[in-house]
Amino acid sequence: MKWSFNFLRVSADDQRIENLKGLSLFKRLTARELRELDELLHQRSYQKDEVIFDEGDTGLGLFIVLSGRVKIVSSHAALQHLAPEFGPGDCFGELALFEEEQRTARAVALEPTQVLALFRTEFVSLLERDRGIGVKILFELSRMVVWRSRKLLANQPHLPTV
Repeated sequence: MKWSFNFLRVSADDQRIENLKGLSLFKRLTARELRELDELLHQRSYQKDEVIFDEGDTGLGLFIVLSGRVKIVSSHAALQHLAPEFGPGDCFGELALFEEEQRTARAVALEPTQVLALFRTEFVSLLERDRGIGVKILFELSRMVVWRSRKLLANQPHLPTV
């Protein structure tokens, strides 16, 4: 008789949950919460030089880079010198979770890139269904926005640091 020890193998779903846990945005979520969140995430692939979203598009959600690199480019004079690049684990477009305004920049894949998208409508639905998960994600989003704001202010000699 041959015995199967499949219980020792990690399933693809378990690996995906572990990968989500490794993302700073979701680091405070439990395995159960990550599984619930995972149902709302959309994985997308982009080729080199493919536009993920364009300046002027309505912001529908945030993106998390799984692999590859993304460059953000804007025609706005105040944002042109920034031109940040994002790599694995980084997220961008986060302000779209709070309002459906026009994007102020274009996001372009610099190489073959995989991202996860969390759209505003699904995030709001999650907040209504399970505030605990939403609060944990909002806390991490707030920390990220504060960090980016401070970094931006530190690089601008004419702006006060608060």
